[in-house]
Amino acid sequence: LEITVTRKAIRKQTAAGKMLEGKIGYVAIDNFHSGAGKETIGEIEKLTEQGAEKLIFDVRDNPGGYVHEMVEVLDYLLPEGPLFRSVSYSGREDLDESDADCLELPMAVLINGNTYSAAEFFAAALSEYDWAVLVGEPTTGKGYYQTTIELGDGSAVQLSTGAYTTPKGVNLTEAGGLKPDVELTLTQIPLSLEEDPQIRAAIREIGE
Repeated sequence: LEITVTRKAIRKQTAAGKMLEGKIGYVAIDNFHSGAGKETIGEIEKLTEQGAEKLIFDVRDNPGGYVHEMVEVLDYLLPEGPLFRSVSYSGREDLDESDADCLELPMAVLINGNTYSAAEFFAAALSEYDWAVLVGEPTTGKGYYQTTIELGDGSAVQLSTGAYTTPKGVNLTEAGGLKPDVELTLTQIPLSLEEDPQIRAAIREIGE
């Protein structure tokens, strides 16, 4: 049996938007992999063009991804100031900052125990700027980054070689993760966005 297979990269959409009641735009971000920044900003712009006056970002079960993709979205949303810090064990600090351009709309971010790494810092930055209310469940708290070292026998080890912090310098591991402003645990998988109690809670928070 002979089969011809075409080998190519598979691109999956990482951000998807939808208009909800009350002129609220909902943006689900699956991860911060390559291209996620432009995709997320594109979805935000589509929703604001459709009349969205408030935004809900859903980063539940988002495992993170590339820092520069997360920073690209935060720079679009937030005013001038620090966005993300990394400090190596040698003491070298790298700081990503935002310009003055920003999007001033009421916002909420949905988080849970599987909101991890870059997704946590996305939510943390919006919260520290008082730009968004956090709704959902506490996150795990990833505060360190790793370097992979390949060994001579083909195996490898990963060592933590530095720390990540929020704009205000908080290490999320030491802080025990993010604590939502409105804590609400899902007891079952919602059948639709409209029936999701965490989304309903976010709508109540920004819908007034």
